[in-house]
Amino acid sequence: MSNTTMNSTVSGRRSFLRASALAAGLALLATATLAPTVASAKNGNGNDGLGAKVLVGTWRVTVTTFPCANPQATNPPFVSLLTFGDDGSLIETTSSPQFQPGQRSTGHGFWERTGPGTYRVISEAFIQFATNPAPPPPAPALQRGRQRLDQGIQMTSRDSFVSDASVAFFNSTAPNGVAPYFIGCALASGVRFE
Repeated sequence: MSNTTMNSTVSGRRSFLRASALAAGLALLATATLAPTVASAKNGNGNDGLGAKVLVGTWRVTVTTFPCANPQATNPPFVSLLTFGDDGSLIETTSSPQFQPGQRSTGHGFWERTGPGTYRVISEAFIQFATNPAPPPPAPALQRGRQRLDQGIQMTSRDSFVSDASVAFFNSTAPNGVAPYFIGCALASGVRFE
């Protein structure tokens, strides 16, 4: 192999290595720049521009349930506690008189930021045993299974929010995706627990 051919080969390798190093550097810079933005958008960390604190923390929430087809037929309000983790997790418990002592487990779920000051929350709890006797209408006779809440939250200040939710009950023999035996609706307002 001649010196000219060898120099040309070495020069080509150096050009390839320089281009590869430049591409890797640009990829690293893009990752370092974009990753915090993506993480912040996913879990809602930081200030969202509306002066609202992130949802992370514990909230005392006053809930009013009603039949979805008749929002004027509200049930007496009750209080729940919701704790939002900075990793997008949720733990909640309720004082709803719809449940007998020990009938409903603690709820677990996740939350995600959907826009400035808005969040979506999904949680589930187990219904440990059926209600016997059935409560007066409009409450359903609960079956052993699970309760699933799908909730939208809108921050109203740095320490308060309003929420609407659909509440579905599934019996223990129903596989995922099967229609619930009861669906209700709820409105709520929350204040930061301090």
